[in-house]
Amino acid sequence: MIKNRFFKFSFAIGVVIALFFIVTLGMAQLKTHINTHALDNLTAINKKVRDALHRQIDSNVVTITQIIEGRETRTLLMDALNPAEMTAKQRFDLRKVLAKNVFSQHYKGFFLIGKNRKILVSMKQRDMGMQVPELAQEAIERLEQGEQSALTHPFVYVGQISMWILKAITDEHGKSMGYFALELGNAHRFSVTTLSAGISYASGETYLVNDQGWMLSESRLKAGLISAGLLKTGDATTLNIQVLDPGINLLNQPIAISRTGQQPFTYAVEQVTSTHQPGWNTDGYRDYRGALVLGVWQWDKYLNAAIISEIDQGEAMQLYVYVRNVLLILLFFVLAGTLAAMMAYSRLRIRSEREANRHKNLLLESTAEAIYGIDMDGYCTFVNRSFLNMLGYEESEVVGKHIHQLIHYAYPDGDDYPVEACSIYRAHRERTRVHRTDESFWRKDGTLIMVECWSQPLFEGDDAIGSVVTFLDITEQRKNEIEREQMEKQLQHSQRLESLGVLAGGIAHDFNNLLTAILGNASLVESNILKDPLKAKERAAKIILSAEKAGVLCKQMLAYSGKGQFILKPINLSSIVEEMTHLLEVSIDKAVIIKYHLTSQLPLIMVDEAQMQQVIMNLVTNANEAIDGKSGVISLTTGVMNAEAPYLATCYADHIQAGRFIYVEVCDTGCGMDKETVQKIFDPFFTTKVTGRGLGMSAVLGIVRGHQGALKVYLEPGRGTTFKFLLPVDESEYGLNMPTEQETGVEQFSGGTVLVVDDEETVREVACMMLEEMGFDTITACNGEEGLSMYKKHQHSILFVLTDLTMPRMSGKELFTELKNINPECRVILSSGYNSTEAIQQFSGKGLAGFVQKPFTPQALSEEVKKMLGEQP
Repeated sequence: MIKNRFFKFSFAIGVVIALFFIVTLGMAQLKTHINTHALDNLTAINKKVRDALHRQIDSNVVTITQIIEGRETRTLLMDALNPAEMTAKQRFDLRKVLAKNVFSQHYKGFFLIGKNRKILVSMKQRDMGMQVPELAQEAIERLEQGEQSALTHPFVYVGQISMWILKAITDEHGKSMGYFALELGNAHRFSVTTLSAGISYASGETYLVNDQGWMLSESRLKAGLISAGLLKTGDATTLNIQVLDPGINLLNQPIAISRTGQQPFTYAVEQVTSTHQPGWNTDGYRDYRGALVLGVWQWDKYLNAAIISEIDQGEAMQLYVYVRNVLLILLFFVLAGTLAAMMAYSRLRIRSEREANRHKNLLLESTAEAIYGIDMDGYCTFVNRSFLNMLGYEESEVVGKHIHQLIHYAYPDGDDYPVEACSIYRAHRERTRVHRTDESFWRKDGTLIMVECWSQPLFEGDDAIGSVVTFLDITEQRKNEIEREQMEKQLQHSQRLESLGVLAGGIAHDFNNLLTAILGNASLVESNILKDPLKAKERAAKIILSAEKAGVLCKQMLAYSGKGQFILKPINLSSIVEEMTHLLEVSIDKAVIIKYHLTSQLPLIMVDEAQMQQVIMNLVTNANEAIDGKSGVISLTTGVMNAEAPYLATCYADHIQAGRFIYVEVCDTGCGMDKETVQKIFDPFFTTKVTGRGLGMSAVLGIVRGHQGALKVYLEPGRGTTFKFLLPVDESEYGLNMPTEQETGVEQFSGGTVLVVDDEETVREVACMMLEEMGFDTITACNGEEGLSMYKKHQHSILFVLTDLTMPRMSGKELFTELKNINPECRVILSSGYNSTEAIQQFSGKGLAGFVQKPFTPQALSEEVKKMLGEQP
């Protein structure tokens, strides 16, 4: 045994040593391959840049030749070379023609140079007569030596970096008469090519240097140069960076360096400037930043400059370093693991098997789900504790028994359940997973439990050997679901009753306001019929108007309830909204304002008027619920629009054609909805409120679809919801005008000013007339906020305040509190259409001066005033 273990240990050590030598040899090969790949890549990039620069120069030569030899410019240039024969206009024409040719091709400028090497014509007046720069003179000397064109290196001209290409201007005999130069713009300089074609890897760059080691192109590593202190922010690298070896990596430890030329050139610059021969280095050398790089270089005679391509050594060797480190770590762990495994293998194997069996049994016994196994014939192979607890069996009563005949032999109604129909057995018969939520198992005591079960086939190799079945007791869950469905039905019924109650309360409030006007005006008719018949007639007209409004309200309610006769006829939707204004406003909270944006002259559409009223009422009611009792705005808009197929595809609609539509848009500033809620809002009586009304968005959608229309929902969670329904347009159009209100009046009392606050104009008018008949002066306000403002303005002249209880913006209760804060002695009489006991209870112990129930008569109001003031009328 010991000899066997020693052999295994020695063999493992030998394998590790052999593996180490193989890895070392492989890493050496990998390093060589990476160096070769980097060298090939840099060489290709360097050659690519050289060729691109040559093409760039050739292109510039073609351009300058075309300008010089051009029919339009040739004569002008020859005339300009003889200043005595050239007029100012000819010089201007020449500059104009040259500018058109030069600037259209993105050159920066042009210069016509005489034989004396002075500038005769330039785009800038300041250049004329100046001696050309030194590098340009060297280029002219090359032209005089026979070169067809000459390109300068970058140089500083008039405070800016400039670069020229020059060509001699000759007469018909080939004699040089002068020279023409183009100043290269950014699109024609070396940097355009080096920064595009000269980039390899993330850290690679290609740049040009002259014999003195000055950089002739822009570096793509400018940010690093600035942080290392080699370059000032905003400066170009061209002619500002001399490619010297700083001796340290300035990117890791930037220090102030004096660039006096005492530092040596970098290895690449030293080699290429001293030999003018191509070369490379893959061992690594410092570049002008001090970073270790690999490089390829060549001296180009055409450019008279060195082209250098480099890449950071760290990036080039990144793969090598990563692979080396990973392999070394792996070797270490392999060696350590081998030693540990050889020492503990036997003990660990025994312990692992024991622990695996213990954990398997523990998991089976601890799960809440019941689990059992069956073989291919349906006999039980194992069960867990949850199975025994749920069904009341002992393990010996189940294992080895045919499980279907024991717990699954009959349907819930008692009929036999044949094993051939059992879906659980399909798992191993059909080699598929089975999930059922409608099965039931029989307990030992004969009771039934509802279960959700999963049956998974078991395989040994490619052969099925049985199934494992997991199930949960969902009896209580099913009972709860049935109870919940019953409760939901009851809740929907109560919600329908509640919605009718809320609507009835709003209508009662509106009727009370109308009755107030009717009773008040009737009393005034009675008192004035003999002494002032004309005034009595006026009041009688007001009674008729109020009665007509009540009739309209009744008709609207009849249509809304669905009891009216549904007849399709041409309708103006704006007119329907206008007729429903009173009904809409009493159906919403007082803190909510309705804004109307109605197009008066809408095309007619064939609709059922009562159904349209129901749609608008339901949308406004749901908008009111979304605002949830807070201050808010509901906007109703009508108009005409053209709807295309893509737009209609986003609507709720039944295959309607694109075209012209009338639309009604209801927008609220409520809480908005998310996408999940929108998917359910058209379910009957769906609501997001625990005690919400569910006022029938499904009915809205049904009516719109029934009229061949479409419904669009715009969502903005937290900021509101917009519903827009569209109906097809008819040919004709018309408009309806609403009747105007008339004023009313009442009887007299004695002395002082009364502030009347009510959001109903008719109620305000009747109350004012009653008070004026009593001998009071009156001022009015249409809501609580305006009433508070009027009281502050006229506080010292106001005798008492008559206010409604429910109003928009500020309720009567809030107004009462604010008035008492301003003047604790302020006397307030409250009026409301709601129950007097319920209304007065809110002001118990707070100093309410009186209460009058709507609708009220002049006598009832006079009695409250008399009680408050303690005087006779």
